[in-house]
Amino acid sequence: MAPSTDGASRAITVESLPDLLANDSKVKLGGFDIDGIIRGKLISKKKFLSVAKDGFGFCSVIFGWDMHDQTYFKELKISNKENGYHDIIAIPDLSSYRRIPWEDDVPFFLVSFFDPDTHEPVSACPRGLLKTAVEKLEEQGLSAMAGAEYEFFQFRVPTDSNRPISERNSSATAKFLKENPVDSLPALTEGMFGYSLTRPVHNQEYYYGIFDACEKFKCDIEGWHTESGPGVFEAALAFGEIKQMADKAGLFKSVSPSVTSVTASLEYRLIDLKDML
Repeated sequence: MAPSTDGASRAITVESLPDLLANDSKVKLGGFDIDGIIRGKLISKKKFLSVAKDGFGFCSVIFGWDMHDQTYFKELKISNKENGYHDIIAIPDLSSYRRIPWEDDVPFFLVSFFDPDTHEPVSACPRGLLKTAVEKLEEQGLSAMAGAEYEFFQFRVPTDSNRPISERNSSATAKFLKENPVDSLPALTEGMFGYSLTRPVHNQEYYYGIFDACEKFKCDIEGWHTESGPGVFEAALAFGEIKQMADKAGLFKSVSPSVTSVTASLEYRLIDLKDML
């Protein structure tokens, strides 16, 4: 497996991809839907190299349904029954290259979505919309910077003595919530204690694991601490150029549930509030 730092200090081109991925057999791709949720797939390296320049077809339904995969009552022109939820073009952004540390360093690229007829960014694509806005600023000799900060609740997966630990995951939580109120979920930490230096120690494998994973995944955390409220943490991501910041903010939402789901040494698993939505 190629080291996770390769490609970090040089521009990546279509021509350099074979060397960059020399020791890989697969690549993971992802793009943001209309709700800012990342959707994607794992493909073979051979397939990736063949589509890295001109892109590939991706079902437009990701801009025609909600986070529960329910299509909108009033369908969009981009994606609807009449056009058969036709494919749009997904083009990998080579500058977004990183490796996923909790998935054996599999290489990962973000994609942007384009209209198959006009080849313009799809209007509902968050990355395309931001790119268009930034280009208008650049035409005036301006640039934009941004920061992102998340405050979110975290819960332990409910204990069910009848189920093995390996099955106490987000699916088990969904089943639990069908039968119990949300406030019955056990919080990661109890009570009100913002900026506590001691409470994270009780879950330090998780606490430091998130911080380190974000650094390796190129969505560095600038500040990471407890906030006032049971199980509430705050993550401030490192300030930077607005397009890169938007990517990092979107990717950060995948870190916590992913890292906790593979932390097998813990006798419990953690879930984020969004896993319940």
